[in-house]
Amino acid sequence: MKLRELLTQIPNLSQIPDHPVLDAEVKGLSTNSHACKPGDLFIGMPGTRVDGGEFWQSAIASGAIAALISPQAFEKHPPSMKGEPGEIPCVISVENMTVTCALVATAFYEYPVQQLKLMGVTGTNGKTTTTHLIEFLLTHAQLPTALFGTLYARWQGFEQPALHTTPFPVELQQQLKSAVSAGCEFGVMEVSSHALAQGRVMGCEFDVAVFTNLTQDHLDFHKDMEDYFAAKALLFSPSYLNGKAIINADDPYGQRLIEQFTPEKVWRYSIENTSADLWTSELIYEPTGVKGKLHTPAGEVAFHSPLVGQYNLSNLLAAVGTVLHLGLDLDSIVAALPKFSGVPGRMERVQIKSEQDISVIVDYAHTPDSLENLLKAARPFIQGKMICVFGCGGDRDRTKRPKMGKIAAELADVAVVTSDNPRTEDPERILQDILEGIPSSVEPMVICDRATAIQTAILQAQPGDGVLIAGKGHEDYQILGTEKIHFDDREQAREALTQRLSK
Repeated sequence: MKLRELLTQIPNLSQIPDHPVLDAEVKGLSTNSHACKPGDLFIGMPGTRVDGGEFWQSAIASGAIAALISPQAFEKHPPSMKGEPGEIPCVISVENMTVTCALVATAFYEYPVQQLKLMGVTGTNGKTTTTHLIEFLLTHAQLPTALFGTLYARWQGFEQPALHTTPFPVELQQQLKSAVSAGCEFGVMEVSSHALAQGRVMGCEFDVAVFTNLTQDHLDFHKDMEDYFAAKALLFSPSYLNGKAIINADDPYGQRLIEQFTPEKVWRYSIENTSADLWTSELIYEPTGVKGKLHTPAGEVAFHSPLVGQYNLSNLLAAVGTVLHLGLDLDSIVAALPKFSGVPGRMERVQIKSEQDISVIVDYAHTPDSLENLLKAARPFIQGKMICVFGCGGDRDRTKRPKMGKIAAELADVAVVTSDNPRTEDPERILQDILEGIPSSVEPMVICDRATAIQTAILQAQPGDGVLIAGKGHEDYQILGTEKIHFDDREQAREALTQRLSK
């Protein structure tokens, strides 16, 4: 595509500047000035600390044919107007770089969403499990499906670890284009509040939008819960949703969303509310999962799922509603449910031998609500004491730390407070914030080093006890200062279990 064609996609660009390079072919897009290749169009995105547009000269030097930058960056580093027309760099000032980036990326990659049935799942908790289950049910039905989320982007023959829950526009549209080229007909995407607030999914039209819940998280980014909710609600606006809304009726914020829709535009799901469109009854919780009766707009049927906990039952209803709306048969859906093995780092059991005298579970729970759900879900399956190892991330919402301390103190038999991803904060200060929520009548174990905390919990556990390691789940790193080091809770747990069994 020629640069002139791409520039016509920018509505707030009143006049396309006259430059010889306008008829050049754009070979790629880049938002990283150091990664630009010859023929690329550089899009300088403003960041929280620095405006990427200020580095347009580096991008041009690397071979970029032109640069789109903010007015602030243009004013700070204006291009020289001296020389022959072909020697003057093509640097264009654009008012809204967020919108510009999304529109240009969508056009450059030829509007891939138009060739996909796209589903978006948003909410504080449950996005990853819900999207994985939707993907599983569609692929089990022989429907080629792409998954975009916290863990990875993947489809048949491709898997790439994710840096963000929802990628930025250039990467996202490139992935969508690749998925379409690979033959995918369906796409299921975790859509974060950050992505919605920053316009990362502009240009995407969703056939189904799912709302799982809203609980305290990301208040370092959103000014308050109303701002957080407003970001999530964007997914259900006409700008993005052109199909069915599937919303958790058990969540108060979900109820507010439901009120925005006429009945034919929304399906409500609930664990036990018989007035919902999707609900369950006759539930029996077992160590192997849950079974009961599933009530849906397509009828009712007995079901069994290996997923543990009420919150996972809610995720299941959301996924079932999604694939029902897409046309899957209810009987085939229910037949597939027992085959879903779960998601890495979500209620993931760590075992090094079949007969193990303690249970060890690793989970991503990192909010007050998700930690409470985890502890309540695990309790029925632990005969002895429940030992919870957890911490809180640095440079993030401090107000949730004492809340998580209080929850662990109330629901676990032993709370082991440790470090998570301290980032640039003092780890000891983070621990003190957590301890403020723990009553004086409770004596937690406080071990700052996470590896030592995991090892201590596993080695001191008695037969029949359960050790829950919360906060990092699938993550295989820890962020200390600005450095990311390798660290995997599951690996640490296996090492400690090996040490325990060797005694």
